[in-house]
Amino acid sequence: MKKFLTLTTLLAISTSALAGFNGSNNEPAKAVNTIAQAKKAAENTPVTLTGNITRQIDSDEFLFKDATGEIKIDVEDHAWQNQNITPKDKITIYGKVDQDSQGPASIDVDRIQKR
Repeated sequence: MKKFLTLTTLLAISTSALAGFNGSNNEPAKAVNTIAQAKKAAENTPVTLTGNITRQIDSDEFLFKDATGEIKIDVEDHAWQNQNITPKDKITIYGKVDQDSQGPASIDVDRIQKR
């Protein structure tokens, strides 16, 4: 009887360890690669964009340009990774789309990589 209870308990525990959400939309969102795509993307869509910062708007906001357009980016201090970037430098930015109901989309930048 003890073996049966032990086996039943182990079976119940192992079954619950395998449980989890298995919805139809469990794929991670794919990163968009152009500004044109980013402007149409949903809030928090990952982005990987390559281009140039064209000018500074204020302390942490800049205009970023690629072959498909221009978009405002918001860059926190940690994203620079101690790199000095000029408008001539080709860079890749990694971040997420910020769809503002008050205006056009922008990008919240998590990391910048100089090319």
